[in-house]
Amino acid sequence: MNYKELNKHPIITKTTIKKILGCKDDYAYTVLNRLLKRKKIKKITKGKYTTKDDIYLIAANLYSPNYLSYWSCSYYKGYTEQIVNTIQVVTTMPHKNISFQNYKIEFHKHGKKMFFGYEKIKYNNDFIFIAEDEKLIIDAVSCEELMGNFDEIIKIIINSKISKDKLINYLKKINNASLTKRVGFLLEKYKNMDISSKINYKDRNYVQVSKYLTGKKINKKWMIKHDI
Repeated sequence: MNYKELNKHPIITKTTIKKILGCKDDYAYTVLNRLLKRKKIKKITKGKYTTKDDIYLIAANLYSPNYLSYWSCSYYKGYTEQIVNTIQVVTTMPHKNISFQNYKIEFHKHGKKMFFGYEKIKYNNDFIFIAEDEKLIIDAVSCEELMGNFDEIIKIIINSKISKDKLINYLKKINNASLTKRVGFLLEKYKNMDISSKINYKDRNYVQVSKYLTGKKINKKWMIKHDI
């Protein structure tokens, strides 16, 4: 076995072995078992192995298409000082969560309407897909439960580098009034960025800026109830 060639692959499967050796299924399974016994590879989950230790590289290559988002993405970008031990991956298909070494890899299925706004970046001589700052804000506000606490969302708003036009286009694409109100309010409060004249968000409903905190203050412009 050419270990140098094997090490080029973040995720190793039966297909990987077949391509390297030009062998059939049965022999590929035999090789995988031998490599595992010799501790040349580590098992991640059924049928998937690796020679790597970098959890971001592993998580980002397990299934395709995918991109990193939520709290773990905020940590990767340096927007939070909190150390995370869960890597959150957005996918288009449901997958079981995985425990690997001292980490948990969570998979969160997005429908086509929400699966966009990510970029391919160079990472440790390889590539991974990661949420753009504009989409990270939307993902975080949409799924607050995946952010640890509301303060983590505020950190993203403050520290992110966003395109106003791109964020507006993303909100228009999703077309969710409650989401737009929350994002618009937070941008204005923490980023001094007003998008109200560029997007339609008004209806008859007031919404809480946080799904889990009851606010008594009222922001009439954004139809938001809050306590911040």
